[in-house]
Formats: sequence, structure tokens, C-alpha cells
Amino acid sequence: MKHLHMLMAVLIIVLFLYQSYLVLSTNRQAPRAVKIATHIIYALIIVSGAVMLMQLMSASAPVQWVFAKIILLVAAISASIKAFNNQATLGQRKTGILIAGVAYVGIVILAVTKPANLF
Repeated sequence: MKHLHMLMAVLIIVLFLYQSYLVLSTNRQAPRAVKIATHIIYALIIVSGAVMLMQLMSASAPVQWVFAKIILLVAAISASIKAFNNQATLGQRKTGILIAGVAYVGIVILAVTKPANLF
């Protein structure tokens, strides 16, 4: 399950970078297939993360960093929605991409370091 989760995380970041490039360079929206793939990958990453969280909780491992990752994922998704919206202005798009990018960087840092006493 861990490998599926990591693969989906890499694909989410790659798709985010691709959509950001399209919006910032050519002011175009991603093709419909990319948007559908993004939704499917988000669903897979959430399901695989939930399964791994249940395994961690059954082993009584510290999981505070997981909850921080969930909060950052919600922030990244909501910022991406605004950034890739057809009616968003260029400023809103840039701000959404910045916020989502910072959230993804935070998620990667938390995934690598796994701090035991985050809160």
C-alpha cells in the first residue's frame, strides 16, 4: 500500500506542475483527461492513506504528522481548485498555485521527516 501511495503522490505533484505550467505560460486549462486523472489519483491517495493510517493507529504509532499532512492536503486541493478555475483572475491563479505548491512541499517534508512530537 505504501508504494501505491507514494506513486500517487508523485503523480499528483507531476499533474499539479503540468497544470500550473499550462495556466501560467499559455493561460490554458488542462485537457479533460488530465482533470479526470487528477480526481482519480486524489481518491486513490486518500484511500491508500486511510488504510495506512489505520495500520499505524493499530500499532500505537505517533500519528500527529499524518493529521498535519491531511490538513495540508485539504489546503492544496482547495487552492488548486481556485487556481485552475476558468473564472479565476491571473492573480488568483498565481496565489492558488503558490499556496498549493507550499502545501505540497510541506506534505513532502512531513512524509520524509515523520516528526514524532509535531503538536
